[in-house]
Amino acid sequence: MCPDGAQPHLHLTVEASLKKIGLIAAFGVALAIPTTAPAQQNLDSQSIIQQLLPQNTGPVVRSMNSIAKRGINIQGQLPMEVDLPKISMTINFELDSIKLTADGMLALRSLAKALLDTRLSRMSFQVAGHTDGRGDLAYNQRLSEMRSQVVVDHLVNFYEVPRTMLVPTGYGTSRPMDPTNLMNPLNRRVEIINVQPLS
Repeated sequence: MCPDGAQPHLHLTVEASLKKIGLIAAFGVALAIPTTAPAQQNLDSQSIIQQLLPQNTGPVVRSMNSIAKRGINIQGQLPMEVDLPKISMTINFELDSIKLTADGMLALRSLAKALLDTRLSRMSFQVAGHTDGRGDLAYNQRLSEMRSQVVVDHLVNFYEVPRTMLVPTGYGTSRPMDPTNLMNPLNRRVEIINVQPLS
């Protein structure tokens, strides 16, 4: 088993895919909240649970006077107007690699513990990858997809988080945390979004 939690054949496939399109580089990944606050590090599982628990009976749709909207496809990009519980953490990868650093693995250990808690274990979560403005649109889209997939694979392979709970999705550069500066490191992130209220 590879250090980042992927199975050997999966790790080689992911790495080969990245090399093929020139994506292996130094990537810091952050799990993000819906504000421009910096990503948080060293969150304990209880803090993660509190932020991911639904606070109301359904998602808020800002453009529809806060009427809950159902039937949204959680496999793809979520509409911007839908407000769902999210968590922000910093997940780091090794230089020129898709392998998680020791700090990145520790952050995902806390996340896994939270996801396996009985308060969250029956819910579904989108793992949404985002990039900064470096590279072209296709490059950034693929990078965001690979980031989210690596996070999902690590949670599944190391901590036995059910794969059915996790939906990897890439957003590329389309949802920057800092739209005034697309190169801001805050834009490089992966959001963990509780999509259960949409079901």
